[in-house]
Amino acid sequence: MEKVIYDFYSDLFDSHVYMPTCHLRQDGYVVPSVLSSEIRHAITSMRNGTAPGPDRIKAEHLKSQSLSKPLPGFSRDDIGHYRPICLLPVIYKLFTRVIPNRIGKILDEGQPCEQAGFWRGSSTIDHIHTVTRLIEKAFDTVETEAVNEALGNQGVPTQYVRMLRELYNNFTTRISPFYEEVIINVKRGVRQGDTISPELFSAALENVMRHMEWESMGVKVDGRYLHHLRFADDIVLITPNIEQAEQMLAEFDNACGKIGLRLNLTKTMFMRNGLVPDAPFMLNGTNISECSSYVYLGRKVNMMNDLAPELS
Repeated sequence: MEKVIYDFYSDLFDSHVYMPTCHLRQDGYVVPSVLSSEIRHAITSMRNGTAPGPDRIKAEHLKSQSLSKPLPGFSRDDIGHYRPICLLPVIYKLFTRVIPNRIGKILDEGQPCEQAGFWRGSSTIDHIHTVTRLIEKAFDTVETEAVNEALGNQGVPTQYVRMLRELYNNFTTRISPFYEEVIINVKRGVRQGDTISPELFSAALENVMRHMEWESMGVKVDGRYLHHLRFADDIVLITPNIEQAEQMLAEFDNACGKIGLRLNLTKTMFMRNGLVPDAPFMLNGTNISECSSYVYLGRKVNMMNDLAPELS
């Protein structure tokens, strides 16, 4: 069993895409000393009752690492159905709460309106075709240098990028399935369970989206084209027809592959209204399944804007 775990996670966390070390600009920024008020704020924002890391310190003591747990509804016998969650030292988590509190505004300003929100007036759109998908093991597979490059491109001061690079340099994870610990070298991904990870991943994904030439694609809403919505690794593509959806999905898949991400085709589906002709939807020779509704951010969405499933 230890060998199965070692082989699976060594492959999962190994870098599969060559990315040269990104050049960090010299901006002359000096990181201010951490204030006691920042520490107090970080401590009070930590949740009680969470599992301790290898230091055995709990958040309650102040007011590596990995635990794999099975995903609900999937086979416990398939290691691919387990999601690794990092049990990080509390002092580390305290530190990584201070950083996003400082750079969070910069990253938020770098995110477009398509991120983390549903569109208004969707019932007024006559022709609409949507593709919803999840990036496969997104947090575990994004290349570290892609994250560093994205942070720099979005205006994060170089010294903070260097801090984060050091936090991820020569990183290992420890898994204890039975009696013997399994040590895995981690060469890519952001840490599940770390408060800063969603912001790091969102920055990397935003860097991908900025290179998409989709200005005239999608559906016009309030005078501008809306072609996608996203919340972390939950993506919805919005197009007027299947042909454009195939093109956009293929371009997005190709761009994601360059930073280590790939589409989870088992969870990729498309939905259309009655004004879009029935036609097969393919990506790299794989048929994309059609659905009449799907759950996005906890809400069941359908083309009729029927709220009955939500209210029942």
